[in-house]
Amino acid sequence: MGVFDYKNVGTEASKTLYSDALAITLYSYHNLDNGFAVGYQQNGFGLGLPATLVKALIGGTDAQGVIPGVPWNPDSEKAALVAVKAAGWTPISAAQLGYGGKTDALGTYYGEKAGYTTAQAEILGKYDAGGHLTEIGVSFRGTSGPRESEISDTIGDAINDLLAAIGPKDYAKNYSANAFEGLLKSVASFAAANGLSGKDVLVSGHSLGGLAVNSVADLSQDHWGGFYKDANYIAFASPTQSGPGTQVLNIGYENDPVFRALDGSSLTLATLGVHDANKASATNNIVSFNDHYASDAWNLLPFSIGNVATWISHLPTAYGDGLNRVLGSQFYELTSKDSTIIVANLSDPARDKTWVQDLNRNAETHTGTTFIIGSDASDLLKGGRGNDYIEGRGGNDTFRDDGGYNIILGGKGNNTFDLQKSLSSFDIANDGHGTLYIRDAEGGITIAQNISTLVSKESSLVFFSKEVAHAVGNQSLSEGHYVNSQVATDGADTLTAKSSGEWLLGNGGDDHLIGSANGGNLFIGGGGNDLMDAKGGGNTFLFNGFHTSFGQDRITGFQASDKLVFMGYADTQGHDIQEHAKVVGHDTVLSFGADSVTLVGVGLDVLKGASVVIA
Repeated sequence: MGVFDYKNVGTEASKTLYSDALAITLYSYHNLDNGFAVGYQQNGFGLGLPATLVKALIGGTDAQGVIPGVPWNPDSEKAALVAVKAAGWTPISAAQLGYGGKTDALGTYYGEKAGYTTAQAEILGKYDAGGHLTEIGVSFRGTSGPRESEISDTIGDAINDLLAAIGPKDYAKNYSANAFEGLLKSVASFAAANGLSGKDVLVSGHSLGGLAVNSVADLSQDHWGGFYKDANYIAFASPTQSGPGTQVLNIGYENDPVFRALDGSSLTLATLGVHDANKASATNNIVSFNDHYASDAWNLLPFSIGNVATWISHLPTAYGDGLNRVLGSQFYELTSKDSTIIVANLSDPARDKTWVQDLNRNAETHTGTTFIIGSDASDLLKGGRGNDYIEGRGGNDTFRDDGGYNIILGGKGNNTFDLQKSLSSFDIANDGHGTLYIRDAEGGITIAQNISTLVSKESSLVFFSKEVAHAVGNQSLSEGHYVNSQVATDGADTLTAKSSGEWLLGNGGDDHLIGSANGGNLFIGGGGNDLMDAKGGGNTFLFNGFHTSFGQDRITGFQASDKLVFMGYADTQGHDIQEHAKVVGHDTVLSFGADSVTLVGVGLDVLKGASVVIA
């Protein structure tokens, strides 16, 4: 599936649509927030805020501010054109469209009707190797204007925003027809002349531009000859959501004060306060973990369009960088539209002293698995007591987690897992291929990859403790030992536990894992079709379906005191084991996609009494 799943067209097609939508949306701003984005990254939102704002205004040799004509600034508008062309899109001119409305020197189209003349849009096309037009992109700009008329155009757009919220009935719904009736008619005619239909059109935009996207979708049946009724609609940070059946995907950060600010297209009492409510067409729980979100002081007031400080979460650049990391995450296919996803967007000054985590500020209670996506720098990433999927990406990252069933991907760099407790509080094994299995005192299990160092907190003298670093080796830790375990090769192996508490790690191949007479063993079959002989009860069987297949496994001797743990499923499948179980003869078969576990000679009554975790 994936959080940006659209029209159930499949993961890859949805990813492509999302990437195209974001590319043309960012182009519509011509890098207007370049100075602020660079200034924020360098100086932050705390004591460095004055320097951030100066950079936003006048830029520097590494960024272009909003004030035009500063001689030392790079040409970020040119860079925006290079970026959108690299994404496969080329602007389509008014001459090509045969359109006579107002445009500027960069080819931006302006609103047509009085009261809407500050609205702006871009029309772009994709071409095949033979130069034939294959797709058209329509992207609406948000509340702002070009650098040359930033203040006046922003004021005009702000009036449109205000009228959408408190103005005449259906003002937001009719916005696109009032602003771009002629332009959208010309685009439809141009598309038809090139053999394209509405299915070949992508409509996107950010903020007020997202409102325009929802407006086109709402009007698509009855305007422009119905040409746009089958178009693709992906909006970012839109305050509105179109009516049912219009196939809009509204994407935004939960802590963006503009996103979902209106109830559909109506003002409510929540609009000026906390307005975090699930919307059918929207992603609902993606958090931009920036300096503002991390700060207790900055969060004395709720996320609201009336709280100017929260607008840092609304900027287009933060959408581009952060959400592209969500799209590229190794966990992407485990997510769904309502997944809780925390995206690291801290500034450089804040990053090395701030833990990126789910603070659940000013929002509905987050439930289910939490996904935490790091940056390409060195991050501090922290899970909670629930089930967490944490990805470090680049840099030398440090991870923490407070329990549950977790998967940690260290990514590139020399990464550290801070256990926060004594090493004796954990059982740890290494499969010899770079994966650690860590079980805590409450039975929670973490699967961690690409971890170079474990840090534990050990007693020192009487009232003190000290941190001890343990270099991770295949056979042992530099300052400690792995749990009593046997590790198989990637061939067909037979492992027999000699005592209770011993772990058996099958790795690849069709393995035979045999428990001890007293039970209490941990079985990790790995890949291949494995046979596990359980004895004595109190055993744990771990099956990891993340980016791998655990095969067609069989368990004999399973008892109600045993525990089944299925990891790597997160939000993609049902978490009720009965949804996965069926009786086949005298056995119970648990199916997870193409993989299965057969409990030999076990009925559903025994399974119901057993402990089962799906994480």
